Amino acid sequence: MKRGIYLVANRKSEAECLNLIYSIRRCGCRLPIRVIPFDGKPIRPDAAWEDVRLVTVDDFPQEGRRFLDELTRRMRICPEGLLRRFLAWFGEFDEFLYSDNDVVALMNWEELFPYLSEYDIVHADMEYTTHGRFNLQQPDRFAELMGPGSLERAITDGHFLCHPRERHVADLLQGITWMEEHPDVPIWHHDQSLVHVTLALARWPALNLCKPPHNWASSWAGDYKNVLEIIRTIQTERRPFSHLHYSGGHAGGIAPIEELLLSSLPTRRRSWKLLRLLASQASGARPAAQLAARAVRKAKRLARGSK
Repeated sequence: MKRGIYLVANRKSEAECLNLIYSIRRCGCRLPIRVIPFDGKPIRPDAAWEDVRLVTVDDFPQEGRRFLDELTRRMRICPEGLLRRFLAWFGEFDEFLYSDNDVVALMNWEELFPYLSEYDIVHADMEYTTHGRFNLQQPDRFAELMGPGSLERAITDGHFLCHPRERHVADLLQGITWMEEHPDVPIWHHDQSLVHVTLALARWPALNLCKPPHNWASSWAGDYKNVLEIIRTIQTERRPFSHLHYSGGHAGGIAPIEELLLSSLPTRRRSWKLLRLLASQASGARPAAQLAARAVRKAKRLARGSK
């Protein structure tokens, strides 16, 4: 059984990706890591990497490239870079873990793979408590169409493990077909909606470690004020973490809980980066840049949708 990790990154997310790789190795995981480019600006390799390799879309079989092309064509509003995580289904590993870049490993991820013995998907997040609002325009209509429990099948697809099955690709295509038949129900600019629809439609066996009986701690960084809260949750509540995910925001290392995003930096470089971030925040330049970036992303979605 060959196991490994897939990441998708570009030059813009390079710092987060390097920190993620550092945290994976620091927690003892020695699985091979493959980094797929998000776009035409791949990250730069690090000479200190151990069994980490940059791959290209062309390194995947033709079947996988055709599948990506179809996803890109049928989900026009969703950036192709987000859809490239689906190439992992066609990769070299019998079982894989996919992770976004804005993640910090908090355990040896090799210990998660045994959970796949009885499941197709394993994840650890609180997405099931959100009533589908990050995946769906009409959550109640989705529940009506898909049946009881369908909203609770949501996952945060920024971190999950998968045992690819022969039927998975066909199931994902059926998920897109369902979205096309009900275009006002899902959100189209993110790939996570496709995963939610497919899980509800095809009923893949999935395990969420944050649900009973496992009751692992929430992996969303927004649930914690600082690193002390992480330690307290582990030591006092005896609830494990697989990772911490800084999704849904613009984490840069300023807030106390964002300290872990700078873990890989030497003290001097970390101090200088914090100084630059604080100066940018105090001057108003950073918030303005965040608003501008959000406007650009929205404009790009609209442009893709009009094609």
